[in-house]
Order: sequence, then structure tokens, then C-alpha cells
Amino acid sequence: MQNILSLLANTAYIDLPTGAGAWIGWVTLAALLLLGIRHWWEPGLERYKRRWPLLALLVAVVPITTLFIGIRLPGDGAVTLPNLPRDFSSPALMFFQAVPWVLAAGLFGPLASVAIAMFSGFLFARWETHSLFTPLEFGILALLFSAAVRQRYRTGFFRFLRNPLGAAVAIGLVLIPIILTTTFFSARGEVSVRLDYALTGSWPVVMVRILELLTACVVAEIIYIVKPKLWGRSGPLVPSPSETSLQVRFFLWTFPLIAALLLAIMFGDWIVAGNAARQMIRERLSTTAQVASGSIPYFLESGQGLVLSHAQPDLMTMPPENQVAELEQMLRSVPFFTRLGLFDASGALIAQAPGDRQFSLGDQEKTAIDLAMKGVLVQTYTLNAIPGETSAQVVFVAAIQDATGSGLGVIMGWTDMQSNPFTQPAIQALQEISAMGGEGVILDEFGKILYTTLNTSSLVMSDYPGKIPETADFFEEISQMGTQRMVFVQPSLGHSWKAVVNLPSTQVQSLALSIAVPLLLILLGLIVVVFVLLRFSLRGITTTLRTVASQAALISQGQLDSPLMVSGVDEVGQLSGAFERMRLSLKARLHELNRLLTVSQGVAANLEIEKAVAPIIHAALGDGVSTARVVIVQPVSLGQVEGQPASFGAGPAANLYSGLDALIIEQVQRMDVLVMPNMARMRRLNLKAGQPAPAALLAMPIYHESLFFGALWVGYDTPRQFSEEEIRFISTLTAQAALAAANANLYANAEVGRQRLEAVLSSTPEPVLVFDEQGRLLLVNPAALQTVGLIASATTGRNMEDVLAVTELLNLAKAPLTDRIQSSEITLPNNKVYHASVSSVVAEARKVGRILILQDITQYKELDAIKSDFVSTVSHDLRSPLTLMKGYTAMLQMVGELNDQQQGYTRKIMTGVENMTRLVNNLLDLGRIETGIGLRTERVLLNEIVDQVMTSLQPQAVQNNITLALDTTDLQPIVVDADPALLQQAFYNLIENAVKYTHTNGHVKVRLMRRADSILFEVNDNGIGIAPLDLPRLFEKFYRSGRREAYQQRGTGLGLAIVKSIAERHKGRVWVESQLGKGSTFYFEIPESRSS
Repeated sequence: MQNILSLLANTAYIDLPTGAGAWIGWVTLAALLLLGIRHWWEPGLERYKRRWPLLALLVAVVPITTLFIGIRLPGDGAVTLPNLPRDFSSPALMFFQAVPWVLAAGLFGPLASVAIAMFSGFLFARWETHSLFTPLEFGILALLFSAAVRQRYRTGFFRFLRNPLGAAVAIGLVLIPIILTTTFFSARGEVSVRLDYALTGSWPVVMVRILELLTACVVAEIIYIVKPKLWGRSGPLVPSPSETSLQVRFFLWTFPLIAALLLAIMFGDWIVAGNAARQMIRERLSTTAQVASGSIPYFLESGQGLVLSHAQPDLMTMPPENQVAELEQMLRSVPFFTRLGLFDASGALIAQAPGDRQFSLGDQEKTAIDLAMKGVLVQTYTLNAIPGETSAQVVFVAAIQDATGSGLGVIMGWTDMQSNPFTQPAIQALQEISAMGGEGVILDEFGKILYTTLNTSSLVMSDYPGKIPETADFFEEISQMGTQRMVFVQPSLGHSWKAVVNLPSTQVQSLALSIAVPLLLILLGLIVVVFVLLRFSLRGITTTLRTVASQAALISQGQLDSPLMVSGVDEVGQLSGAFERMRLSLKARLHELNRLLTVSQGVAANLEIEKAVAPIIHAALGDGVSTARVVIVQPVSLGQVEGQPASFGAGPAANLYSGLDALIIEQVQRMDVLVMPNMARMRRLNLKAGQPAPAALLAMPIYHESLFFGALWVGYDTPRQFSEEEIRFISTLTAQAALAAANANLYANAEVGRQRLEAVLSSTPEPVLVFDEQGRLLLVNPAALQTVGLIASATTGRNMEDVLAVTELLNLAKAPLTDRIQSSEITLPNNKVYHASVSSVVAEARKVGRILILQDITQYKELDAIKSDFVSTVSHDLRSPLTLMKGYTAMLQMVGELNDQQQGYTRKIMTGVENMTRLVNNLLDLGRIETGIGLRTERVLLNEIVDQVMTSLQPQAVQNNITLALDTTDLQPIVVDADPALLQQAFYNLIENAVKYTHTNGHVKVRLMRRADSILFEVNDNGIGIAPLDLPRLFEKFYRSGRREAYQQRGTGLGLAIVKSIAERHKGRVWVESQLGKGSTFYFEIPESRSS
């Protein structure tokens, strides 16, 4: 036990709650505290004015009573669990900490007590607990204590609570769940860790708080005895809750018992579950470590035996090629070693397998050779991991001796822990622990890590950071990450190597939670059953309540003819009176609601105006109604003649008063409601002589979104004073009529639009199919039905997969849509080629489907093929004459000296011939690419091709003062299967175009990057840009922009067509994004793995 003079020597800080759950808990407790203050609020400031010096004194002494004079409990004071520091200090008992807020509770009330307590809690949290939950904990205790000592209930139990020591006893019991809750939320870690810490580490804190409360209540008890009028609240005593409510009385008697029982069993269940979980984890770790360590001797002895069996004297006398063959045969015969090396007596390498690996012997290996030549027959060493590997190397060394025991040479075999088949049982066992969130390690005799499941090469051959006992042992330790873990160390039998496995201690808490929760649920179920049994035991007391409940059930079932006969002025009597008033009100409204329900169902179920208004008219036929009519002046059906109203009526005089429709329509347009209780006295309607009319009339206009649709009116054969309920009911029916008219109007307009759309699609010669957003067929035109091989099923509503018969077309239709129209060329089974395009159907800025349109381009494809053949033929025929022209032009200079004018003509002829030759070569290249002739695929490093192309074009860029640069951000070696010559030509054309059409002092940036399943080559420039009109035809043969800036550079119009053909030959694509005057970006994309 340590005396505390002051807590100010501690570090001052407050940790915020960690995680969303902790914050939710803090906010919940704060909300409960605020609700409690509001519930027990005591109005009036008179006591504060009279005693403000005393209140100021209590506030002033809070820092002294909170931070000075106390003791710290002996021992740890708290259970150290995972994710908590081991040096967690025991709780401090500050003797007078609770005195200020306890006195404020009795002298001033809840508000002052809570405020002082939270101030004290804040100071205590800053210098001791460092938890933001501490002020809430103190505030809740102060609120409950104040409510206990200031209540005015008259029973003996509540009289005991008004006594300070009595309140301390009761609050001490309530303190347990409060401390458990705050400890649970303030702890760090998973739910299981928090729960374990709350159940096992909260009791010292509970004891400290109770002792502090008792100390303060002793002081308060003295004031209560000496000055009883100052303590508590004055006023008459009132009945307690248990006296005024049976439910509260039952709750007050049963809840404390159930809560105490539940808390005790929950604590015991958690302790038992934790011990069981710990034992299960220990057995699992022990089994895994034994399996792993058991594989080590077999591995080492097998390696030594194999290398000794290979150490034959005949091996040293073989020719070099036979030695290599023998070593390779050894590797193949038993897949133990990854490489073998044969050394002579001087340590020089004379043979190795495999032969493509470089041998570089370290100090240990050289020492092993020396020892072997001195007579050590077999040795084993561990070395660092090969770069890229995650386990140590194990080297087995055997001396090769002649019959006399003299050393002839040395054979070495290398292997590693992870790939060796003899270590796989150990590796698999350790990986199982790793899958559970733990770690498995194999250590050599020096405590070096040979293998770890963390798969980190930096840890290999490093010192193991934890405890390494010499014998098998199970213990707990703190990891380097500050978390607690359980460790099992198992030495290998006959060797100094060890297997170490560990699991975070959170696994124990998680397993304990999985064990304890079912038992707790069963316990809760049993408690609920006991509670229900106790509840049913009060049958005699609750008979009257059940009578009220049965009557309430009859009301809920619509049986409103049975009145309630229960009498009394208590809760039961008040409840029965309320239900009786509710019964009378519901009975009056039920018939009206039933009629309105029928109306709303009829309106919602029908879009045709005649069927939709029928239930409205029948609902309007109430008592005394001779006719009910609806008149619609707007077109709401396909058959309605524009300008002619549609009228619907029902009742005994439905047709007799139809002549009033036009007069009523004229009147209601100028008013919200037309009420005529007695038409004989009111001459508002201009009736013709002898025209029949009802005795009373009620009409309302039908409006929907400020659009006048018509009127609803009812007529009576006798005069009638209309009540507000009747007018409100007719108004509700009018609103339903407006909805029905609007729906019918929309339906009619939509039907007209649909018929027009069908007419347009039927007259379209191209196949058209429309699908909804779920891919179901909506419309298909006759042209699509007549296209052979296009449609498998034309049934409306069928899925896209059942409708389209061509797989390529189905893939295009199902592809995710972007803002652009997606298109492709599709060949149908009738050998016709169609240009298929898919685009979104957008309604009200929302995609509601997609439309598929096909255009027959068979004739255009045939013409393009004929053009290509013609160009290819002409190109071959032009090559020979061009060669002769170029040769004879060059020979002109050899005939004799030419003057300047003749040399100028000669240069122009040569330039024209070279341009013509370049055009012919491009045409021949394009033809070769399109037909696939000479396509040679191989493994190509694209980085080298890009470097070569940029190197060749760099002088041209420098000449034009253009910056040509490669973006090396995240650049990695990229290898693909492709034709290197074609890719080089494509890259050359794209970069040359960018340099050619970029102004002086401009820049050209090249980027090569790997996507998910493709390679993208990107060329960006800030040149002249491309006009939107030129973009669709930019990759066509012989196409050149009509802009003057484009014609300033010479060209054949085939460069980009060649690039497109190369991309398509490699199953890729090419496209461009450009802004006129700002520059262009060309994209060349091919698959990363392309099938030939």
C-alpha cells in the first residue's frame, strides 16, 4: 500500500475513446446523464442565492479533495490483459474525493451535485485514470445519489434512501453495473478483451469508489443529524411508484434480484469459459509445435544421409561432363536439394548442378570445406535466404575420401526450409497457426530464425526477439507490438533446433466469448421464463387489466359494438375511459375509411377513367344521395372526342340530372366548393323551365397540379344541411378523382406515344431492338424479325440472352454502357455484315434501358475489299517503274556536269519519286498487315522498342526545338507476345505524327503502362489538335484533314491507318482524344497475353 500526498506528480493527459463503439458508449452515457438531469430537475434558484458562499466553498475545495491525500491499493490493482500495458497502476483511493458533490447533492440538488462531480471527475481523469469516461462516471453517481436523498416518497424503503448512509448502500449496489459499463467502453481491444477486462479488472475500482462514497456519507450523516432541515428537499410526502402502479411494484421487487443473479452467473460463466479457452489454445499450440519439431530431425538426418550417399570417390575421377551429369541425376532422383556443388581438395569448384547458377561461397562454406578436408565427414550449416526467398538456406557438406580416409574433395547440397518436401509437415502445421492470426517460427541452435510464417525475408537469420527456453514450455509474453500473446516452445528431439508457435491472447478472449455467450443466452432465456411465470402468478391482481386488454383486442379487430364496463379512477379506470372514447370515435370513422380504402384501391388499380371513377361514385352514394356524378372536361381516354366532356354517374336519378353537368362545371371553376342546401331558395344555377333538379347539391372542382379536369357533385332529393365531416369526405373523394383523371391522362398520352413509336419502328428498314434496364425485350421492329439468324425468340419480356442468337452481338448488347455509343461490326449466319450500335435510353436524366440498331454494310465491306486489292496490285506494279526512275535520275549526274537549274529539276524528280516510293511501301505494308502475312510473334520487351523509337526520333525533335520525353512514373519492364517490327512501326508512326504536328518549343510525352489485362501506349502533345469533324475518319486510309495547318506537313494519309491495322492484328485497339488548338493524345492498347 502506497501513501499518496498528491496526484500532481503523475503525467497529465486524457485519452479519447478509441473506436466507434467506445464513442457510442460515451455518447449514450452522456445522453442518459442529461435525461436524468432533466427528469430530476428542481426548479427555483432561491436555495442557490441563500447558500452561494457554501456552494463556492464546495467548488473551491474540489481540486484539494480530488488530487491530495490518499493511498494506492496494494498489488497490481487491475488485471493485465492483451492490448494493455503490463505496468498498469492500481487504483488510487482519495479519501475526501466524493465529499464536495455528496454535500452538494443534499444541500443544493442534482444540478449542483452533477456539476461538481464532473469537475472532480475531470481532474481525476487528467492526473490518474486518463479516461474520458471518468467525468461521466462521477456525474452519474452524483445524479443517482442526489435523486435518492432528495426524493419525497413515503414508504420505508424511500425513507431509508433519504439517509446519506442508506443512499450510499443502495448506490453502492448500482455502482457495480456503472463501473462495469464504463470500464468496458474505456478498455481497448475487441469485444472479448473489453468484456474480460470489465469482469475481472473492475472490482478494485468498485471497492475504491464505494469506500470514497462511504467516507463522504459519514460527513453528510453528521450534517443530516445536526442540521436536518438543511438536508434534502422539503415538502409533503407523496405516494411512491409502487403504490400507484402494479407494474412498477412488480418491477421494483423482481428486477434487483434478477440483475444480481444475472451479474453473478455472468461473472462465473466468463471465468470458467476463459479457463476452458486457455486450455484449448494451449493444447492446440502444443500439438502444432510437436508436429513442427518432429519433422526437423527427419529433415536433417535425411539431408546428411543423402549428401553422404553422394560422396563417392568415383565422382572425383569422372570426366567433367560426367560429373555434371551425375550431379544433375542426383538432383532428379530425390527432390531434396535445390543445387549441388563438387569441390576439389583446394576448395575449387569443379562441377555444379544446375549449371546456370553462379556459386559464391561464404565464410561458413569455406570453413566447411576446410573441416571436411581435415576429416570431418558430414556437416550442416544455415545461411541467409536467397534474395527473393523467405526462408533460410540449409547446407549439407560431406567429405569425399578414398579407401585410406584421405580427403579427395567435398560435395555440398543446398536446400531451403520452405520448398523442401521433408519440411512440409512442419510448414503446414505452422501455417495453420498463422491462419488463426498467430505466428510459427523455426529456430536453429543459435536462436536464429530459419523460417517464419510472416513470409518476411528481413527476419530470416535474425535473432528471435522473444524468450527461448531450453525445454518444452508454455508461457505468456508481451510482443514487440505491445500485445500479449501465448507462446509454446518445443525443442527438436536429438537436435538443438526449436519450433516456436504463438497466438495473440485475444484468441483466448474470443474463444471464451464464443463459449460463454450461448450459456449466457440460455441464462437470459431462463430468467425470462422465470419472469413470465412470476408475471402469471399475479393473475388475481391483473384480472381487471386483462379485461381491458380483451376489450382493446376487440377494438383492434374492428368489433366496436361492445362497450367497456370497467369502473374506477386508477390507471385501469383511466385506461378504460380512454378506450371507450376511442371506440366511439373509431366506429364513426370506420365506415368512412372503408369506403375511402375501396376508392384508393380502385383508383390505383385502374388507368382507364371509367373504371377508376366507378368506386369514387359509389362511395359518394351515402344516406339520402339520389345521384353522384363525375364530369371530366380534359381528354383522358383515346376514344374521347376533344372538346366533349366525359360524364359518369350512379344512383336512382343518375341520368335524370345529367343536364346540370355543364352548369355545375361553369360554377365550380370560380370557387373551391359549391354548397346548395336548398336549391328551391337559391337561384345560383340558371335552370331552364321544367328542367329537373335535386333538392340539395354539393359540388367540388377537380384540380390536379393547377390543371382543371372537371367536377364531382352529389344531389339529394330533400334539402340538407351539410356537416364539415360530409364536406371533408366529398373533398377527399374529389382528390381521388383528380388522381384518377391525371393517371388516365398520362396513360392516354403514353399510349399515343407508344403507338407512334411502334409506327416509326415498323417503317424503319434497319433492325431495331429495345431492352429495359434489366435486359428484357420491350420492342422489336419487323425488319429485325425478318433478318435471318438475328433473333432466337421475339417474345416481349424475355431476357436478352434468350432473344439474341448471335454471341458477339449479345456480348456487345450486354457490355456496360458509357456516355458514348458503343458499336461493332457483326457477321450474321447469312454472311451479311452489319454495323451494330448500342446506346442508352435516357428518360428524365436516368438510364431506363438500351437500344440496339443494326445497319447492313455488306456492300460497303465488299467495295472496301475490292479497293484494297486494287491498291495492292497497283502498288506492286508501280514499284518497278519507280525504281527505274530513281536509278536513271541518279545516273544523270554521272553523264556530265549539270547546271543549277538542271540540278533543281533532278532534286524535284528524286523527291517526287521518294514520296511515291514511300506511299507504295506504306500501301504494301498496310496490305501485309491487314492480310496477316508475315506476322511473327515472339516475347518482346516493349520498353526497349519504345527507347529505340524515341532515340531515332530525338534528332528530329531537337531540330524543331520540341521536348520529347518518356514518363518513367511507375514504369516497369513489360513483356508481351507480339510482332516487334510491327509494334516498332506503330510506335514510330504515332510519335513521328506528334513531333510533326507540334509547334516549336512544344512538348511530346510518351507513356507506357500496364493495366488490369492490357498494355497501354500513350502519346500526348500540345500541338495543333484535331477538329471534331475529323476525329471519326482519322484512321481511314488516305484521309487527311482539310485544315491548312495539317497540309503544311507532308504525308500519305496511311500512317494512322497502318497503326490501326497493327492494333487490330494484335487484338487491340487505337483511339484519340483531342482538343483543337490544345493538343492530342493517342492511345494504343493491346492485350497483355494474346493467343496466336
